[in-house]
Amino acid sequence: MSGAVSGWVVPAVAAPTARQLRARLRESRKRHSSKSFGDFLTDVYLLTLLLGMYGYVLVNAVHGYLRTPSGGHGDPVERYWIGIAVLLAGVGLAWQALRAAGPLLVTPAAYTWCAATPVDRRGWLLPRLVGLLAGSAGLVAALSLAADGIGDRSSLAWAATAGATLGLTAAALAVAAQTGPTITVTEPTADPAGGSRRWPGLLGTVTIGLGVAAVGTVIAAHFLAYHLPRPALPVVGFAVVGLPLAATTATVAVRRLHRLDRATLTSGAQLATAAVTAAAWLDPSMLSDVLQVRRWRRIGRVRSRRFSPGARFGAGARPWVLLQAEVRRQVRHPSALAIWGALALSQYAVWLAVPAVARPLHLLGAYLAAERLAGGLRTICGSAGLRRALGGGNTELRLIHIVVPAVGTALWWLVTWPAAGGHLGSTEWVPAALVVAAAYRSATRPPMIYGGTTLDTPFGLIPVDLLRRLARGPDVLAAAIIVSTLLA
Repeated sequence: MSGAVSGWVVPAVAAPTARQLRARLRESRKRHSSKSFGDFLTDVYLLTLLLGMYGYVLVNAVHGYLRTPSGGHGDPVERYWIGIAVLLAGVGLAWQALRAAGPLLVTPAAYTWCAATPVDRRGWLLPRLVGLLAGSAGLVAALSLAADGIGDRSSLAWAATAGATLGLTAAALAVAAQTGPTITVTEPTADPAGGSRRWPGLLGTVTIGLGVAAVGTVIAAHFLAYHLPRPALPVVGFAVVGLPLAATTATVAVRRLHRLDRATLTSGAQLATAAVTAAAWLDPSMLSDVLQVRRWRRIGRVRSRRFSPGARFGAGARPWVLLQAEVRRQVRHPSALAIWGALALSQYAVWLAVPAVARPLHLLGAYLAAERLAGGLRTICGSAGLRRALGGGNTELRLIHIVVPAVGTALWWLVTWPAAGGHLGSTEWVPAALVVAAAYRSATRPPMIYGGTTLDTPFGLIPVDLLRRLARGPDVLAAAIIVSTLLA
């Protein structure tokens, strides 16, 4: 075909295939790349070494948890059930992470120059899908091998097969969920064919809920002196059922690739870029700010209510109103309260499974619980304009916004003290106060600086000011652990 434009005959240009586009991009990267083949092999070697080291540590840790004798390490049956609960919760959290990050996403350059072209969308995204499915299947298969407690070859083969099918099915379902309509802020998502699109979020919530329910059951059975039966997982049945399920979900994911539009492909790019940047620049606020914005957008709409003036209580107008606003903020952000409760259950699970580390992890859990409630303090300390708009002194605003984390820490301490590896004595207020101080010091951390003092050592340059900023909060927590150990 050809078209005539102002008397000129313009021949039609056929759109390139996905293979031709990938070949052209590879040639362009080679021309602009300054790395040699030796540098590439070095990167591969370092990546393989790190994966092997951390994988070996993980396998040893899981084997030690499952096979250590029960003497001094908790009841083995309870530990097995807690392991299953952790597995369920981990699968649910991994599903939520896949949903938040895409799982298929493109870079801004590919979004601008490739996603807008008439190239075959399925052929272009198929290698990414294959890599995602293979990586997910291999990771879960390795975890299944680490968690297998029998050790013969037939059992290891079935465990690896069951884990691979589970990982492949989860990744394929995440891609199938991504190919649905884009989620809006004010309306629930619905399938154009009339079906509901609530199943992706419901699947992760149900899986995490099953893990929490399993932990709660183990804790209740322990305090009621009820002996739970030893869990028996039908690994062979999971493998046999999982093979056709994995094949079906992978086929559905491949067939639905053409439905991925540009907005869907970039929905998780911001989160992935923020995570990579935060890890590279050692600045967690880059990721936490993006997560906070996504959480508030997910809420979308709230119900407005008047604040009590507080004159009848003899309190000033500004402190009392700001305290009410901080409490209402926690109510409107229920995930912080849910994480607070999950940390309490985790402390009991650690106490039942590994009592030797219950005491230091109790302080770490209290610190994380206080951190989840200190969002208002972080916002106040990070915005000078907001402090000027609210009025009052900086010390007054900080003290008002530390009340909720302090009360939350005290309640968390009272709820979890039976699982603290000790008793609630008269000196317990000292480590509790240090935990609140650690949360306050972390929330009032100034912005990161990257041009400060550096120390030249045999191991390379060490950014002293950067590490000092990162240590604000954890340093006081380490002191709290030492004090708690001395007072125990």
